[in-house]
Amino acid sequence: MKRRIRLITSCALAMALAVSGPVSIPNVNAANVTVQANNVSASQTPVGQHGALSVKKTSGYAAPTIVDKNGKPVQLHGISTHGVQWFPQYISKDSFRSLRDDWGIDTVRLAVYARENGYTQGNKDLMDKKIDEAVSAAKDLGMYVIIDWHVLSYNPNEDIDAAKTFFTKYAVKYKNVDNVIFEIANEPTGTNWYDGSGKDLYTYSKTIAGIIRGTGAKNIIICGTNDWSQRVDQVADKPLKNDGFENIMYTVHFYAATHYDNIKDNVRKAVKAGTPVICTEFGVCDASGNGGYDFSNADDWMKLFKENNISFALWSLCNKNESASVISSSCNKTSNWTESDLTEAGKWLVKTCKELSGKSGSVNPTPTPTPTPTPKPTPKPTVKPTPKPTPTPAPTSKPTPTPTPEAGTTTGGSVTFDIPSDWGTGFSANNTVSNNTNKTLNGWIVEFDSDVEITAIWNAKISSHKGKHYVLTNESYNGTVEAGQTVSFGFNGTKKDGSKATFTNVKLR
Repeated sequence: MKRRIRLITSCALAMALAVSGPVSIPNVNAANVTVQANNVSASQTPVGQHGALSVKKTSGYAAPTIVDKNGKPVQLHGISTHGVQWFPQYISKDSFRSLRDDWGIDTVRLAVYARENGYTQGNKDLMDKKIDEAVSAAKDLGMYVIIDWHVLSYNPNEDIDAAKTFFTKYAVKYKNVDNVIFEIANEPTGTNWYDGSGKDLYTYSKTIAGIIRGTGAKNIIICGTNDWSQRVDQVADKPLKNDGFENIMYTVHFYAATHYDNIKDNVRKAVKAGTPVICTEFGVCDASGNGGYDFSNADDWMKLFKENNISFALWSLCNKNESASVISSSCNKTSNWTESDLTEAGKWLVKTCKELSGKSGSVNPTPTPTPTPTPKPTPKPTVKPTPKPTPTPAPTSKPTPTPTPEAGTTTGGSVTFDIPSDWGTGFSANNTVSNNTNKTLNGWIVEFDSDVEITAIWNAKISSHKGKHYVLTNESYNGTVEAGQTVSFGFNGTKKDGSKATFTNVKLR
């Protein structure tokens, strides 16, 4: 949610600009999915064919890229889990086998949240168990695994001691394992790649890379970049290769219905400057993780990646009730999925990975599900660097929507609050400001009273919070709302367990 303009109270989760409007036409021509009982020999698995990966300059590509044991360029086709603490059931050998044999996936990224009730906040034992299970399953199946220290919208130097402990442990454990890759910061934000402060991303990355290399581990290391890992272009002025590090890459994240040529240009600049780029997270929906799809733009991103041998992993492997998920919210299966079990994002991923791996049309079709109603095409949004969808904390099963709380209205405008996810002590709110006048709204302010504590906010700012009273204002990029149009903002919050998140005395001005 991993891509999104997010604000950002201290522990910000985030999601991005989502000015409402029509959405792109779903990709109803997705590749068919057939459950296969494959007995794949070890030599024919991805790891069996390619072995330990490294990052090297090779003929035909402007920047160093991933190559296999024979020095041949390899593009990884992957998927990212949602937060391991919320959806651990998809981390299993059966799930991974289905991804490999039925979807054409060769890599699974494990989203190990550092915070958000993750590794440093109560779920260390679960996450350690699932990392071991994932690496073991992937090793048996000949697949690659990215262990992602899922920093989300904060400076990773704040938790650097925990990161040192984590990567020391796993570098020692997996330094001789061919299929393991380390991602040391998912989406750091508000932190320059290099500014000489000693608290920048360069310093963090150099420190953690040094920890990993100090164990003797030569595994590929992936570094996060500023602005929700969208500023991969900034690395060129101070790359870790200048400090003698090898097998280092830098990640870019995008969401196809939000991120267009401005973020693609960041990638082009990085590649031209010789920066090794990988995409460890992207979506075919908008940066909130919801909304409409833009498959045409997603295909254009794939074209860019293929031209530059940039590997990728789509967000996310779960059945959470949001557009970014690949499993339908009505499906509780954790393996052996058929086409009817998949969302439009899932169908697109299968089609794309099969085409890239040369397996398109190689399986028999399953019964075609009833097509999803076709939304109206969405106009290309203003190219604003808005980061990815931040995954909202969710239970390990399909979130149960709660009733929409009280909406506030005022003369000439309205505000609607909607709670799609409620997990007892916390919730996520997707909110809408509507301009019901015949004039353009130039800037907006939302006031309300509530007992909740907002812990993360996106597409708006908290300008005041006194007692129960909140005052929120627009961001610089979404203050203009044309007559008859709407703009969305959202936040996560905590509340008394068992209570309902309610908002009263709501005013829009």
